[in-house]
Amino acid sequence: MKLKIFNYTSSDKAISYDDGKKCLDDILKYIDEEDVTLDFEGVQFAITAFLNPVIGDLIIQKGAGIMDKIQIENANSNIVNKIVIVRDGALLKREDDENK
Repeated sequence: MKLKIFNYTSSDKAISYDDGKKCLDDILKYIDEEDVTLDFEGVQFAITAFLNPVIGDLIIQKGAGIMDKIQIENANSNIVNKIVIVRDGALLKREDDENK
């Protein structure tokens, strides 16, 4: 399943937590049955407020291995760097939660 991030933002900026939450809700509809591609075509800028639910909450809910079912397309290096930051933070939080 391919989800176009632009459809959640309606602009070239992915900055809203609420938009990210809508994207997460759609990811959760498909991720148990098939891989999901996040297509950033047309999006030039993303902040962690948008990416936290899309990547961070997904990892916290589904586990670290879930990222094996997520592909990223058409993301510029700035967006990729933010995805890595959010992913790493979520992995640490999940590890901390498991060790409590």
